[in-house]
Amino acid sequence: MKIVDYDQKKFPYLETYDAGAMFIGSYVLKLMLQIALMVLLAMTDVSSSFTSTMGGICLITTLNELAFFLTPIAYGKIRGKNLLQNMGFENKFSPYAALLCVPLTLTVICFGSPLATGFINLVELTGYKTDLVTSIVVDSGSDLALTLIFVALIPAVAEEYLFRGNIARGLSKNGYFFAIGVSSALFAIMHGNPLQLVHQFILGVACSVLYFSTRSLWPPIILHFLNNATALVIGYFESKGQTINFDAGWYVLISAAGLILSVLLLWAIIILCKRYKEKNPAKETLSDDAAKEYAGKKYAIPALQKEFFALHRADFEIAADNADAAEKNGKFDDAKTEAEQLVVKADYEEKRKKAAMKDKKALIYSFIITCAVWIISFIINVV
Repeated sequence: MKIVDYDQKKFPYLETYDAGAMFIGSYVLKLMLQIALMVLLAMTDVSSSFTSTMGGICLITTLNELAFFLTPIAYGKIRGKNLLQNMGFENKFSPYAALLCVPLTLTVICFGSPLATGFINLVELTGYKTDLVTSIVVDSGSDLALTLIFVALIPAVAEEYLFRGNIARGLSKNGYFFAIGVSSALFAIMHGNPLQLVHQFILGVACSVLYFSTRSLWPPIILHFLNNATALVIGYFESKGQTINFDAGWYVLISAAGLILSVLLLWAIIILCKRYKEKNPAKETLSDDAAKEYAGKKYAIPALQKEFFALHRADFEIAADNADAAEKNGKFDDAKTEAEQLVVKADYEEKRKKAAMKDKKALIYSFIITCAVWIISFIINVV
């Protein structure tokens, strides 16, 4: 088998460890910038309520998104990788997939909002004061236009670049379902309060499926922006006294309908992307050896991996997988005796265990840091 060379700097192959490191870096930088802002405000005559004003909200949001966007770039510089390359901004995909993001936004909101409301009610029973969590109140057309840029558009681009283009992509080496679930969980807890925990996880799942199906960042950016914009527009009309209230039964029906329609729309997008990929086939084809190697991973679902590989894997990733599998098989072929083959097998097993432990530590530290911040915030809020 021919081993296909690929430029690691131009097309960086991300691992689970890279995903965890970038999440920790971006989360810590976000906290540092927020603390620096609080210290700066305390040293000046600016009112402490500035952070709840429209200007304060836009400033804090901008600082957060800078942390999310700059961290992968800085990490790439340290690791010798250009993480702005092959992120998905330039990849072509089915235009119909982008159009389906509009109804998908509504179905995701219908599914997630009732669940989020119910979860918030449960959290309030613990004594957590949700009214103390800074919320965005849009009561004028100018504020709405401002927030659509700073609260809807900029976060959509920066967060999709970090969480889908880097974190989910890095986690995908362990299986796409693993990548979707873990990256969505990190995306949800990154927001730092229970008001956004449930809905952001659901949004993260939808955005991850869109990213892996199209291998482009534009569809998840569209969905993310429309989700944020819809919330802001609803808040604007609520500030004018126009509210819609349903009883519990209707909320259950709306959530169930939202779930069913969201699944159907995502499935339709996957089918559209698959057909588009068939008309525009990839230059590289995954070898049988590489497919077997991946299907044997702990979090992979063998029956589905072949379909997902054909749809989601980028050319340079397929080339890297083929090269790794060919190198491994080549060493086995070169081993003349059974003893030599055992040595090769033991060497690969040792490397695999070290890599798995490295990946596991990165993810554990990611959740430990965020959970610690959550616990501290929760205690401060309740007390």
